[in-house]
Amino acid sequence: MEAAPAEDGLAPDIQALADSGILDAEWYVANNADVAHAGEDPALHFLTRGWREGRRPNYYLDPTWYLAQNPDVRDAGFDPVLHYVMHGDIENRQPGPHFDPGWYRVRHGLDPAEPALAHYLRSRAYGASPIPEFDAEFYLSTYRDVARAGADAFEHYVTLGWQEGREPSPDFESRYYVKRHMGGQATMAPLLHWLGHRHEPGVHPRMPQETPTIPRMVKRNTRPGEDFEEAKPLPDGARPRAKVLTYYLPQFHAIAENDAWWGKGFTEWTNLPRALPRFAGHYQPRIPRDLGPYALTDMNVMRRQIEMAKRGGVHGWIFYWYWFNGHRLLEKPVNAFLDDRSLDMPFALMWANENWTRRWDGAENDVLMSQDYRPEEEAALMAELVRHFRDPRYIRVNGRPLLMMYRAGLMPEPNEIVAGWRKRFRDDHGEDPVFVMAQSFDDIDPREVGFDAAIEFPPHKVTKRAMPISASLDYLDPDFTGTVFSYDDIARVSLEEPEPDYPLIKCAVPGWDNDPRKQGTNTVIIHGSTPATYEAWLGELVERAAAKPFLGAEPFVCVNAWNEWCEGAYLEPDLHYGHAFLNATARAVVGRAAQEAPALLVVAGDAEEREPTRRLIGSIQAIARRSGLRVEVLLLAGGPLESDFARLGPVTVESTAPEAALDAARAAGLRHAVMDAEAGSRLARAAERAGIRTTILLEEMPATLRERGLSGGLRAALGHVAACLVPSAAVRDSLAEEWRGSVELEVLEPGLAPLPPPDPAAGTSAREALGLAAGDPLLLGAGPGDLRHGIDLFLQLFRRLRAIQPRLAAAWVGPLDPTIRAWMGSEIAAAAREGFHLVEHLAHPGALLSAADLLALTAREAPFPLLAQEAASAGLPILAFEGAGGAAALARDFGGAAVPFGDLEAMATAAARLLDPPAGPAARLARHRMACERFEEGRYAQALLARLLPGLPEVAVAVPGQGRGRMLASRLDAVFRQDLPVAAVLVLEDGADPLVAAGMAEAAERWHRHCRRIEAPVPSWHALAERTLAETEAALLWLADPDVAPGGAFLRLAAGALDADPTAPFAALRDGTGAAVPGAVLWRRSALAQALEARPLSESAALAGLQGAAVDHVAMLRLPGAPAPMMEAAPAPTMKAAPAPIEAAPRRRRGRGQ
Repeated sequence: MEAAPAEDGLAPDIQALADSGILDAEWYVANNADVAHAGEDPALHFLTRGWREGRRPNYYLDPTWYLAQNPDVRDAGFDPVLHYVMHGDIENRQPGPHFDPGWYRVRHGLDPAEPALAHYLRSRAYGASPIPEFDAEFYLSTYRDVARAGADAFEHYVTLGWQEGREPSPDFESRYYVKRHMGGQATMAPLLHWLGHRHEPGVHPRMPQETPTIPRMVKRNTRPGEDFEEAKPLPDGARPRAKVLTYYLPQFHAIAENDAWWGKGFTEWTNLPRALPRFAGHYQPRIPRDLGPYALTDMNVMRRQIEMAKRGGVHGWIFYWYWFNGHRLLEKPVNAFLDDRSLDMPFALMWANENWTRRWDGAENDVLMSQDYRPEEEAALMAELVRHFRDPRYIRVNGRPLLMMYRAGLMPEPNEIVAGWRKRFRDDHGEDPVFVMAQSFDDIDPREVGFDAAIEFPPHKVTKRAMPISASLDYLDPDFTGTVFSYDDIARVSLEEPEPDYPLIKCAVPGWDNDPRKQGTNTVIIHGSTPATYEAWLGELVERAAAKPFLGAEPFVCVNAWNEWCEGAYLEPDLHYGHAFLNATARAVVGRAAQEAPALLVVAGDAEEREPTRRLIGSIQAIARRSGLRVEVLLLAGGPLESDFARLGPVTVESTAPEAALDAARAAGLRHAVMDAEAGSRLARAAERAGIRTTILLEEMPATLRERGLSGGLRAALGHVAACLVPSAAVRDSLAEEWRGSVELEVLEPGLAPLPPPDPAAGTSAREALGLAAGDPLLLGAGPGDLRHGIDLFLQLFRRLRAIQPRLAAAWVGPLDPTIRAWMGSEIAAAAREGFHLVEHLAHPGALLSAADLLALTAREAPFPLLAQEAASAGLPILAFEGAGGAAALARDFGGAAVPFGDLEAMATAAARLLDPPAGPAARLARHRMACERFEEGRYAQALLARLLPGLPEVAVAVPGQGRGRMLASRLDAVFRQDLPVAAVLVLEDGADPLVAAGMAEAAERWHRHCRRIEAPVPSWHALAERTLAETEAALLWLADPDVAPGGAFLRLAAGALDADPTAPFAALRDGTGAAVPGAVLWRRSALAQALEARPLSESAALAGLQGAAVDHVAMLRLPGAPAPMMEAAPAPTMKAAPAPIEAAPRRRRGRGQ
């Protein structure tokens, strides 16, 4: 507040008012008409008369209210305005109902003696709020007209804003509040009303988040929820304990009949948007995610479904099949599947044999297409079914095709019909199907209808023995008339059912909800499923199936369904759960890996972004990709690289009790570990006590270890580990000097994933992006821009070289350290004007390696820079300091130079020599080839694996791919499921069919594994064996038959059998006669070479007369052979007319409603 004129002087109390800053002059004039009319100075008026007259100096200080709230002030006869200015403010007394000085003082960090109200009056234009319940920043940023007018935000709201529908904060909903708590008609600012009633029960400023509404439920259900998961494909070595079959609905394409019955363009997707949440917690609507609202006329959709299903643990599909008196419906997807043998998915048929009615519309008796079981159509029916049976992908049990029927009880005289079908199948087609009845409606015992077995079809059967929970729900739809069951109750009923005395395939359901078809009328819902409860139910069924296979042959379990979207029964990913239910299927099917299988525990101090951590991840990835080794990860702290660790295997983050985590890992069968420097320094002794053999992968040099406080602990830990591997001799020597030669360190130079040769075109584009002219030399540096990596030395080197070569440009790729930016910012800016480029947005040099002419590694300490390896692979000469790490040796080996540590003059001289002239394309290509040979990833991975898990047998697998086409992708699954790490997987084929290479690449990508393709004709087994011996030095060889799929323990147990019997030439699975099974034989190298001397044409011939070791307790599947080449169809033979049959008595239709 401005001071009043001083000619007469001011009394002390008036002076206090003048200095207080509480007068809002504009507000005072606007709210005191006499002052405005007289044109008096508001400050002078308030100081001389206004405060004595009880007038308010601003909107917030109300003298009457102040006295009412502070009886001590009133009773003592103090003037309220003076008291507040001189005492009340610093005592945190409120000047009026709309300013809270205590909260305000804390909110803005005011000194206790600083007046809060005056501070607010000065700051309100910048978003300060008088009370915590009002958000002035929100108000001014939302309502820009108020901000432009310079108005007090709170005063504007309580006088005008609320009447204009403006909100006081993002946490207040006026429409809700007025309707709920003010009778639908606001007579004052809703915020002020709430402030007066907020302590009353049930009074909320906005609808509570937990209050369910249909829009809220829709919003919740169409976003990722708490259980959402991205895809987690089955890892390498996964061995399903059972075969999961899922029902598959083909009604995702338009057909003429549905167009006529339901409207143009009708498909299953048409019904889906009709679903709404009918009660609190009801999961509707359901929106497909990865595949979208697909059309099954596109076989690429089915190809993606197959990939998704198989990686999610699904073995095969059961297609719903529609036949109505000789007329097929929805047949196009299944027919297209039959025509494309590259769609590698086992399948069976479920004949949906009920009448097609308008049931979804409630008209049960309005039959659109009837099912009459006419005898004269049986021959055509059998022939059509057999056409599917003859597909090599059709699911069989003991050689018999599975044929399922949805409502067997609807057949008239079913026993008689089925007996006739069996005879016709045998006589006309040589087939003997396994008839499987769905337990739907009242059909329970398959023997009553002449069937062999049953398959469950929940919710049928199980809901009959469960109590509905409909009465306990909070309904949002008052017209809902459905029946709701608890998912947990349904799962319990399924698991508690006694085992029947007929063959039964048990079935789980991820959920059930046919609201899209019923829209709240007579809907049936199984409510409350989660991925965890579904996984538990399915997992128990898997265990039972594995213990007692179907018909003594196949451990089948069913899931209803793969894609019944309009019944809420599907495994395909949706927006709310993502892949969670499919991932749960995979977990339930596979379970935990065998404890006897080799595995590695990776232990790291954290997951922070460091080159040693990247090296550790890359090294273990190389092993897993090349060998299939199972990996688990223990982190002592998290970090941004946690997701990279998760690609190796399951991750546990344990910072408080890592020793207990080691004990748990050992109990789970993990007997070998690799640790980084920090983990090793902390846990080497604990790992030794737990019985875990540990190797430390040490990528740091002495200064870094000292900086991180690890040097002493690590030196002591090395006495408790099996080995400590370092990347270069320079690192070994520097650590030996640091630790006075008291430890033994082994050098293992890291490998490098294959990189393409130098790309001149990409280099030219990168140079153009930097604005470089053709022929201008480019000096490259990279890494974090800090002192350890020597960015300061790089800048000095650039300036020295620039004096020699004025056209020289330089680029540093990597983020600048904040300290360097603070101290060297002006120097960097000056260098930028002379041709220096700081490229902070790139994490990696990329194409700049092809663009540059010289890489200068000015790091003061760099054990074995990945960048140096990549530069060598790009053919780029390297400059490095001696004594800074392993880069000096690389520089000398790849045409660069190493200079004395810190000698920039020597480095500049060497750089000038290497740039005059720069290396040409031929020299760079030669260096690239040399780098590929030296850093070959496979050799490094094999050497590292041998040190981490010594004593592993060296096994190579050779697979003939010729004639397999794209089906090779799934045939390699049996190889990649093996739980014994392998040295190499070779695929041999003549190159005539490009689909073979595509299938191999597909499998390799799916399993994250490496295959080596060898283009060579292998017309016989002898040729395959001979070429395999020439391509690999492995001691043990498996010449795999793609049509034979032994279980995942085969190689491990076979290698163990050979180790137990050193005289055995091979180990093999045995058939029922005790003979070795060709294609499931692990040979000793020497024995195979000797067997080939007789030039056998088949493995059976090579095995003749030899006595090998038997491999027991391993399951084996014989897969259908590769499809024969497509032949041009021959004309159908002319059939002689059959004599007219004797007219039979009409068959009586049995059963319901007749």
